[in-house]
Amino acid sequence: MAKGPIHNKILLALVAAVAVMFFFSFLLVPLYNVFCEVTGLNGKIYGPSDFFKTEKEIKERKVNIKFIPTVSGSAPIDFYPSVKNLVVATDNINRTTFIAENKTNKRITVSVIPSVSPGLAADNVKKIQCFCLDGEIVLEPYEKQEWPLRFFIDSDLKKNVNDIYLSYTLFEKDREETVVMNHEH
Repeated sequence: MAKGPIHNKILLALVAAVAVMFFFSFLLVPLYNVFCEVTGLNGKIYGPSDFFKTEKEIKERKVNIKFIPTVSGSAPIDFYPSVKNLVVATDNINRTTFIAENKTNKRITVSVIPSVSPGLAADNVKKIQCFCLDGEIVLEPYEKQEWPLRFFIDSDLKKNVNDIYLSYTLFEKDREETVVMNHEH
């Protein structure tokens, strides 16, 4: 195999490529952290530093709660929170409601599945009263119900969590069909 200037250039290019890939691999973690900080993805949400705050100020910090309602499938139900966002203080009891309205002339049985995001905040969201804990709920034809939600956010919430998303997915369990009987004599 002949050695020449072309082979030296190829070897130099390959060594340079390996060196660039090696150093890039060390930059991936800091780049990922910056990306997560900017976008809020993967639960990496950073807020102002609590370094100079007293313990009392940290325990009484404010958290933004966002309510996200979802109706699974094609259930003929309007389902929404009475307020979309709440700014709450930790360790204080908060109240809000969700509204559900049956848009049909049939009785509908539903259930609601809750979810908390980011996941690391799930243990700090304490529900005192929640329609999601009631199991199955019956909505009569064209009935509109207001469902209570009482909760608090524990002050042990991680310092970098400033926004919590409380998501509720409504599932239609059963719909009573209208039965028409023909009586022939």
